[in-house]
Amino acid sequence: MTEQLLAFALATVVILIVPGPDLMLMLKNAAKAGRSGALWTATGIMVGNTVVATAAALGVTALLLNFSGVFTAVKIAGGVYLLFLGVQAFRSYLRLRREAKARAAEAAAGTAADGTEPATSAIELVSAVTPTSSRGRSFRQGLLSNLLNPKLAAFYLSLFPQFELSPLGPVSGHLVLAGVFVAIALVWYVLLVAFLACLGSVFQRPAVARRTEAVAGASLVGIGGFLLAGG
Repeated sequence: MTEQLLAFALATVVILIVPGPDLMLMLKNAAKAGRSGALWTATGIMVGNTVVATAAALGVTALLLNFSGVFTAVKIAGGVYLLFLGVQAFRSYLRLRREAKARAAEAAAGTAADGTEPATSAIELVSAVTPTSSRGRSFRQGLLSNLLNPKLAAFYLSLFPQFELSPLGPVSGHLVLAGVFVAIALVWYVLLVAFLACLGSVFQRPAVARRTEAVAGASLVGIGGFLLAGG
């Protein structure tokens, strides 16, 4: 059993470090709301992961995925949601770029030297939301991106049977694997949030914030389009 658990833990680490929509969401929200954005996005991701992993271990997702209509509906909803988040990121990028051009024009005109109030910085404009709404939005995005991803459920169902934890039965063994996956994911996201927090000053730079929004938007639109295309 120990060897199987170690092999599963290694597979989990490899899976987690591969970039995907979760990482893109964390980068996007870290650029918008700093450490708080990354933290609440990771919290939503963890809740979603825990729900789906537990459902897969108990066989709930297997029952749902047997109904092709349910699988298709969830896949479409997940793809549309990722497209929506990607479009939002692009809109944020365009808003940041317009603000940067306005500031550059203002500086060139010398308005700041005349004692007038300088324009709000791009990062301040994007972050002009209440802390509560920012936390709720970040949590919701992380949660829904996982709950509306049928590929995640199918992934668990294909991964768990590959590891036999004798003398535990299938359900008990799958619950143990789900617990191991969630525990390792928790450590990973704690480290990732801490890393992004260390880069907080970098993300607060308007140019970095713009590029992060553009990259995240392109990635989320691409993944959402892939889901909708039947990938």
